[in-house]
Amino acid sequence: MLFILLGVFIFLFIFAVITENKGNGDDYLMISIIGISSIGFLITLVVILFLLGSYNLTKTSADGEIAIREEQNALVLSQIEPLVEKYLQYEKSTYKELRLTPQTIVALSAYPELKGNEFIQSQMKIIIDNQRIITSLKIKKTRLNSYKLWLFMGA
Repeated sequence: MLFILLGVFIFLFIFAVITENKGNGDDYLMISIIGISSIGFLITLVVILFLLGSYNLTKTSADGEIAIREEQNALVLSQIEPLVEKYLQYEKSTYKELRLTPQTIVALSAYPELKGNEFIQSQMKIIIDNQRIITSLKIKKTRLNSYKLWLFMGA
């Protein structure tokens, strides 16, 4: 579509220049057509270059970036799983040996609920951030079809 528009501006420019040189048309009108077609050509060319650059960047880099993020998530999960397993075993043994007496209930209620290991929380944040980025990259990849109408004339 944009290439057709580019061709129309080129045609108008050539037509106006030829008509101006022959002296067959209105000078003011032909100069206006030359100016408008030149500006339209430049604007359309910039839009095409911007869209092609954006299209090419997304198309060439999205799959690799998704693979890197998924690999990082797998690595983080492999680091977290043993720690979580140890923590669960520790809790199980701690609660098994815990004898509830009025003193222990008062002592437990005085302490706030534990928030968990900061390392695990930071690793989970990495995974959540990566998943959000992976989702946005996949959305960008699916939106590449919208470029086809403008850049590739529906191909």
